[in-house]
Amino acid sequence: MTGARALQESWAKVRKLAEQHPDEWEGQDLEGDAPLRVFVGTGAPRRVLVVTKEAPVARWSRSSWPAGLVVVVASGMLTRAHATAIAALAAGGSGPVTFVGDADPMDLHTFLSLRAHLGPERARFYGVSDAVLDAMGDPDVEPERLRARDLSAFDKAHLQVVQALADPEVLLGPRVAAALLNGKGLEIEALSFRAGLVPALFAAALKLASRRSAGPGGARRPTRRTRKRR
Repeated sequence: MTGARALQESWAKVRKLAEQHPDEWEGQDLEGDAPLRVFVGTGAPRRVLVVTKEAPVARWSRSSWPAGLVVVVASGMLTRAHATAIAALAAGGSGPVTFVGDADPMDLHTFLSLRAHLGPERARFYGVSDAVLDAMGDPDVEPERLRARDLSAFDKAHLQVVQALADPEVLLGPRVAAALLNGKGLEIEALSFRAGLVPALFAAALKLASRRSAGPGGARRPTRRTRKRR
């Protein structure tokens, strides 16, 4: 598990990278100052889903949210105060906080911040990953078919910082991790080419989280292409 000192040092490195690549840094919070944005569904809060961008949530009609769901928008560096607030929202439920983000260095770093503060059993990655895309059961969302974003020089340097904290393959699975390590980021918005896919990703993430089928690191599980033949 990532220690507090290692986490702080990792964000300090990213702040320096942002200074070196000002035209490629997209303005995400690197100081831990940004407020959380909270959207509450119907019923008493029981499950918390953390996302890094509000746009994908806008594609998910609130009328189709499961009862008791709270969605938190949080990006960039997350502090212990952020994590404490998120944990308080999840206090009424028994499952882990479900983190749904892009397969890119910034979102993985945000997740690792949350996991460092809450612990691996309380925060799990169910974003763009082999496990979640497989659970959607749609051939059009195979990692190899999705439109990927080329990582910038800032992103590539940031990825090295993230790799010092965690193995992307453990978090993402081998296929999505392979794309990332080859300089391609897979974002939730890549699923917007067809209506209903973004909500389907959120539904698949929540379903996997409720089963707790992943290991303590994230959403990794054997995929169709990597399961051993008997």
